[in-house]
Amino acid sequence: MKSDRILLYIIMLALCALVFPKVSKAQVGQRYLDPVFDEVTTTEAIPFSSAIREGQTTPTTLYLDFYEPAGDTMAARPLVITVFGGAFVTGSRDFVDMVAYCTRLAQLGYATASIDYRLLSLLQVSGPKLIRDAYMAAQDVSSAIRYFKLHSEDYRIDPEHIYLLGNSAGSIAILGEMFIGEEERPAETFEAPDLGSLHSSGYSEYADFSPQVAGAVAHWGAVLSLDMIDYDEYTPICMIHGTDDTMVPFDSGYCFASYGLPYMPYMYGSQAIAMHLEDMGITDFEFHPFEGEDHAFYLSASYLSLDEEKFSACFDIVRNFLWNHLDPSLSVADVPMTELSVYPNPATQTIVIRGDALSQNGQCRIAISDVNGRELFAQDASQPNVTIDVSGWPSGIYLVRFEQNGRYVSRKFVKR
Repeated sequence: MKSDRILLYIIMLALCALVFPKVSKAQVGQRYLDPVFDEVTTTEAIPFSSAIREGQTTPTTLYLDFYEPAGDTMAARPLVITVFGGAFVTGSRDFVDMVAYCTRLAQLGYATASIDYRLLSLLQVSGPKLIRDAYMAAQDVSSAIRYFKLHSEDYRIDPEHIYLLGNSAGSIAILGEMFIGEEERPAETFEAPDLGSLHSSGYSEYADFSPQVAGAVAHWGAVLSLDMIDYDEYTPICMIHGTDDTMVPFDSGYCFASYGLPYMPYMYGSQAIAMHLEDMGITDFEFHPFEGEDHAFYLSASYLSLDEEKFSACFDIVRNFLWNHLDPSLSVADVPMTELSVYPNPATQTIVIRGDALSQNGQCRIAISDVNGRELFAQDASQPNVTIDVSGWPSGIYLVRFEQNGRYVSRKFVKR
């Protein structure tokens, strides 16, 4: 009889597994912070633009690969568009780091895409040609953004939360897309054939859509001129760069300087950009120097595999930057709680967290973390005002996370 009961129990378990599929980790993890989806669905080779390459007369079709969490039902998801590196002469959308970023971010709950852009033939390489091709790549990034905004409902994308992520040449392209206005166009782009305005490329069906994005992550990127970054047109950026980069300058200088190539453009790297932003009074940026690291340091010497430890360090920075810039309402399944305010902002000595929800509906939890995700303060609270001493904290941007009854609201403040 005992063996019969055991057999019956096994049969019941098997039937339950068929009738009730395994619960997704999305039900128990925190979306955008934890890998809440086990599987990712990829749709490859979707045409998003057509444009003429340098030295050619007929258009080239550009494709993207689209990644999304398998089984996801969210109607409007944030999108991360990734742009590969390769000095504008090589590379592809299935580079190992782009696939890794797209896959792992999709497991967090993002929709992601890895895109093509126009490359320059090795036989054409020169300083002016590289500048022209970098501009073309920025045009192609713009086309991808506007393509997704046109098709936001088809891909279930939130058009207000599109982010860019680049590696090397890809980072130069995304910084160009965000900051080059018509008045900042390099002189080389006006040479025959004139490349046209930055947002003029691609299909006519999305020509009128905005190329604006919510933020970007630049791995070892640079700009041709710091003056292209305007205060009133600024978009939040996160910069990751090795201090000993021999290809794209960490501060400023000629690209590939240690290789003695005479035709490389002079550029301003992540440290120069960060100092420029500080001089302008802009605080909504992140700069993560990696001491002693060279170019693309999370890739192997062959560029065919990842150094998992170094890639994970970069991935955590990306995850936290994106989380800090998401609308808090994207992180809750219910109606957002009462507004939470943090003042003064910026702060130097203390901050006061104020909100009616602090004294309603029971106890709530306040947690404060830095841009690297390190938790510096945590406390359960039930009073309408909480004062916190931050005088000993380093200058920077901090995230205040307020949790009550399983729902979250987030706010940021700057410590001077």
